[in-house]
Amino acid sequence: MIISRYLLKEIFVTLLGVSLVLLLIAISVQMVGLLSKVTAGILKTNTLMIMMGLNMFNLMTFILPLALYLGILLALSRLYRDSEMTAIAACGVGPLSIMRTVFIIGLLFALIQGSFTLYLAPWAETHYAHLTEKSKKSTDIEGVIPGRFNELTAGKGVVYVQTLDDERGELQNVFLQMNDDSRKGDSPVGATIVAERAYKYQDEKTGDQFLLLENGSRYEGFPGDENFTVIQFKRHGIRVEEKSITVTSYRHRAIPTRDLFKADHISYKAELQGRISSALFCIGLALLAVPLSKTSQRQGRYGKLALAIVFYMVFSNLLNVAKAWVINGKVSPEIGVWWVHGLILLVVAIMMMKQTGFRHLFGFKQRHPAS
Repeated sequence: MIISRYLLKEIFVTLLGVSLVLLLIAISVQMVGLLSKVTAGILKTNTLMIMMGLNMFNLMTFILPLALYLGILLALSRLYRDSEMTAIAACGVGPLSIMRTVFIIGLLFALIQGSFTLYLAPWAETHYAHLTEKSKKSTDIEGVIPGRFNELTAGKGVVYVQTLDDERGELQNVFLQMNDDSRKGDSPVGATIVAERAYKYQDEKTGDQFLLLENGSRYEGFPGDENFTVIQFKRHGIRVEEKSITVTSYRHRAIPTRDLFKADHISYKAELQGRISSALFCIGLALLAVPLSKTSQRQGRYGKLALAIVFYMVFSNLLNVAKAWVINGKVSPEIGVWWVHGLILLVVAIMMMKQTGFRHLFGFKQRHPAS
């Protein structure tokens, strides 16, 4: 019991450190991707942290299995390197007892992983898609980035803002060019507006939204035409069209798990198996880390790390391949992705048998004949 608590402590301390490192790497990569979308005008700056938080739920589904795998591997490798495993074996704690302790940890993480893959990640994916659609269909003015030309929806024009005052919600030194293609069979009439400042305004009675421009000029038509006009104004309002937010389709990852249980479509069955399989993968990786962690003092703590990474990549890719086979009809849903987990357990059993033998694995002692 004391040795089991000691093993749990060593594994969880290492697991915490590995999880933090993987989390920081994943956050950095995601932040770069989101910032590029903000720069391109796809996302708004005020939704950046919300999108980052929602992405965390999906990131955890990839971080948890790998962190568990590396945490157990590194913790047990250190015990082998410092000869503590030899002392533990001398106390009567065999490989099967260590495997039982690791299995408990794997089962705990499988439950946590299952809560993410079955419930939290689909919920986050749904809200992420909704916010992305909202950013795409928000008013053109809200998505304006200072210092660059921003195209309006459906090619209706271009807006340029030199600076943006976030505290006052004011656009400064505004250039707005709009196209009016209502006259068919003729050249569209253009309107160019230049103003010192502009801000968004909503009519309390009608609820309509306007862009109010101050101290500027409006140029209509084309220079040289007899209908070309120039209008000076102190205040000028332009009605802003607010687009409705409708998310027409979600990715399979956003479909609630309860709907997957009810569905008969083969792709839905594959998605459900993938979510359950992700939780079972934690148990398989935890057990696989036990034989891989056995190293000599000459090999050091990271002696089999490269081999462990190869095993992880092979089995994780096999899960993706098995899921694709189910979708394409090459494998029946009854077999599905479950054969990959059986393969992992077979590899674990072979490696344990090779290292310890059948008798030592289960604690059997070799009887010596009496002399």
